[in-house]
Amino acid sequence: MAALAAAGLAISTYLTATKLAGGTLLFCETGTGCDIVQASRYAVFLGAPTAAWGATLYAAVLVLALTGLAPRRWLGAFVLAVAAVAFSAYMTWLSLFELRAVCPWCLVDAGIAVALLVVLLVRRPAARGRRAATRPARLVGIGLLTALVTVVFAAGVFTAGAPSGDAGYQEALARHLKASGAIFYGAFW
Repeated sequence: MAALAAAGLAISTYLTATKLAGGTLLFCETGTGCDIVQASRYAVFLGAPTAAWGATLYAAVLVLALTGLAPRRWLGAFVLAVAAVAFSAYMTWLSLFELRAVCPWCLVDAGIAVALLVVLLVRRPAARGRRAATRPARLVGIGLLTALVTVVFAAGVFTAGAPSGDAGYQEALARHLKASGAIFYGAFW
């Protein structure tokens, strides 16, 4: 679990650093899906690069994994992993259907979140008593509530910051054209 959290932390940190530096991701050429996703309005969440939130989440799970997963810590890691999977799924949906672009780095990061959740579920501590939070029925409820709150909150944040009309797309296109040094050759009659 610590290895998965460390891998997610490394990728999220790399994506954050690249976004802040305005650079191009390795193995992604200018104008490809990575570039489109990184230039979109979805690349910033609550004023910080979206990947920075993932890095923070993975760092928290890494700390929990390294300090030992007593039932309460396990539940905290479970909630974080569910939030990561839900947010990654929402962002992947936006990437595919809103931006019509795919960022392989983002997909790898999302896959790590899913693997982390699976490992957590496999290593679930035994439920002690009827009121234990790690009982399967309670975990389903906690997981569904966490996923719902995560997606609704994210959608609300992105909707509140949505530009009117096609301004978001036009702004991303203008930034991309400027960064790539594009020159317009043409005439208007």
